[in-house]
Amino acid sequence: MHSETKIQEILRKTLESLKEKEYSEETIRRYRRKFNVLNKLAQNLDIQEPTDKLFSEYLKDCNNVYTGEFSVLKQRQRIRVVNLIRSFIENGDVDTSRKPGNAVTNRIKSERLRTELDKYIRLLVDDEIQPNTICTYKRIVAYLLLYCEEKSYSSVEELGPGDICDFILYLYDHGYFKPTTISSGLSGLKRFLLLYPDIKNLTMELPSHLPRERKIIEIYSEPDIDAINKVLNDNCMTKRDKAICLLLLETGLRAVDACNIKLSDIDWSKEIIYIKQQKTGHAISLPLRKSYGNAIADYILNERPDCKSKYLFVRALAPFSRLEGDGASIRVVLQKMEKLAGISNDARSTGSRTTRHNAASVMLRSEVTMGNISAVLGHHDPNVVSVYLSTDDKIMASCTLPLPGGVSHE
Repeated sequence: MHSETKIQEILRKTLESLKEKEYSEETIRRYRRKFNVLNKLAQNLDIQEPTDKLFSEYLKDCNNVYTGEFSVLKQRQRIRVVNLIRSFIENGDVDTSRKPGNAVTNRIKSERLRTELDKYIRLLVDDEIQPNTICTYKRIVAYLLLYCEEKSYSSVEELGPGDICDFILYLYDHGYFKPTTISSGLSGLKRFLLLYPDIKNLTMELPSHLPRERKIIEIYSEPDIDAINKVLNDNCMTKRDKAICLLLLETGLRAVDACNIKLSDIDWSKEIIYIKQQKTGHAISLPLRKSYGNAIADYILNERPDCKSKYLFVRALAPFSRLEGDGASIRVVLQKMEKLAGISNDARSTGSRTTRHNAASVMLRSEVTMGNISAVLGHHDPNVVSVYLSTDDKIMASCTLPLPGGVSHE
């Protein structure tokens, strides 16, 4: 029998420690895959024990496997893996608490600038801005403060003409943001600059919009839908996961809103689910259709743990808390569904974004009006729904202009 190397032993025991903390089977599988990558790297480098050199080499490769570009998410995941292993080596047990890491706010050295950021965040909270929006605004303003430090400004009020334009380019050049992310943070940046009367005129340098790449959004094909229906009808998934999949596929609900559904939000007599969208703050009422309604009832009656949680969907293992509000748990469920259905998600998005676009596309092909689709998806502006035109190549083709008269088709 082949004996374990020291690194293999440490990885195995770290995984066992995670199991003892009652992490879900899916989470354990994800960490096992990440540990296998680290072990393979150790073999390639002929390293037998966990060393700083091994961890350093592991953290160097943080590029997306499909685009080849640097991925902040992959970097965070790998840092998390290293922190878990280091904690086991030091304490004989894994420390699953989140570390501050190299978050942008922790990189601001100036006490004065940090104070200005804290003051801004308190104002956003007082104005009852949604938490996910606060996170976006906080991040882009934190990078502005880092920019100020690099320019040796002791205060935000030292910003001058041209600095905001240079800052936007700074974000691009350093790969901190994508155009869509910058666009979503511009309102927060403007809000921050308006706090300082002497530089509020710099808001004129903020772009009204940034160029965005529009692609035909990938959705499930008819064979994909047939395979998915077979998986859901064959009870290949747990009752909870089946209910989640049916709910998202048919309603286009965002993952975070599915996680936030409370048991009290379901009115069984009126057959309605009341939803308050986290992103928009708008309230919508979803009809409790037979398909996902029966699946939800089956989950509650026959599988949901007997716990005190007020939320509908909870973890399968203790502690029986709500599924992660950032949508990560929902993404895992949908990926499991796709895998069982034999659907490849290579080079395309997965998760509730796909089910949301898919639900909109189904309504669009059924000739549901854009206004009604907007109402179902909870968009405040009906024009936003026009993006879903790009989910259907036939509809996109029908929107093309004819060639001018006399132009040859050859």
